Order: sequence, then C-alpha cells, then structure tokens
Amino acid sequence: MRALGWFTDNWQFSGITSVQSGAPFNPGCGLTSGSKGVTGGYTGTPDVGQRCLVIGDPLANIMPGRTFNPGAFAMPALATGPNNSIVGPPALGNLGGGAGVLRHPTVTNFDMTLTKAIPLGSEKRVLKLQAQAYNAFNHAEFSSENTGIQFGPTTNLVTNLNAVGLHTDTVKGSNRILAFSARIQF
Repeated sequence: MRALGWFTDNWQFSGITSVQSGAPFNPGCGLTSGSKGVTGGYTGTPDVGQRCLVIGDPLANIMPGRTFNPGAFAMPALATGPNNSIVGPPALGNLGGGAGVLRHPTVTNFDMTLTKAIPLGSEKRVLKLQAQAYNAFNHAEFSSENTGIQFGPTTNLVTNLNAVGLHTDTVKGSNRILAFSARIQF
C-alpha cells in the first residue's frame, strides 16, 4: 500500500474559473455610403442619429458564424414629399433606450494548477512538481463583432451581409499557456 500512496498521495489541484457576460449593445443602422436621393437626416437633426426598426427576433434564424440576425432589423420608412424631400416627423426607429437588445460575446476562462509533493525522507524536504495552464481548454475569447448594419436606400435590404454580426477581434492572450516547474523545499 505504501507504493500506491507514493502515486496517489500529496496531490493538490487549484484553479480559477472566470465567466463574464458580454456588455449589452444595440446595432447601428445606416444607409450605404454614396446613397443618392436621401438628403437631410432621418431624424431631422445632426444631433440625434437614426435607430434601427426592429422587425423580428434578432436571436432567431442566426446564420452560422454570426452573433445576431441582421434581417431582424430595418431602416424606418421616410415620409417623402416632392423631389425626395423629407416631410413629416423624424424617423427614429423603435430600437434604443435601455442597455441594448443584444450582448457582446461572453468571456469564459479556466486557469488551473496541479501540484505533486514528493517527500524526500522527512516532512521538511519535499520535491514539488507543478503544472500550470492558463486558458486550459484553449477557448477562443472574442472581444468585439461588426455591429453596423448598412441598408440599400431603395430596397431596405442589408448590403453588408458578408461582414455584419461576425467577430472582428479576439482578446489578446487568449491562447493556452502552459508552465511547468520543479522545486526542492528543505
């Protein structure tokens, strides 16, 4: 039994798990650059930007690799008059206020340490072998995604579908890091 104890005794495992929800946000909505026929602003003032019109569930029917469904948003319809002049009240859209309808990616991290103490004849003399793993499961940590939706001025369809809702950056230091050490304590 003493031989078995040499392998099974004096182990220590410790770790830190961090789980952080993503910050809330609202996607931005705008027309493609160079849109003709739309003058002035959607809101009638340069101090207030237009907001998206929510027309569906942004978390339903998400395409692979996306964080939200841009098809759930549209530009509010402009009340137009003669010669494409904007008439009527400002078109703000129904998105806004509060913290946001969507959340940025969550951050999940696992840091672990495994230590084996091997007695060397007495309690004072010990060989300690240690393995440390930072981001032990090598879980990708994304820090942001493309949240700006661009619409065609005449079709009100999403024109930047190949980029919107995709991750744009990973958190620095998110790769797995391993460290090993051996220490004699006397």
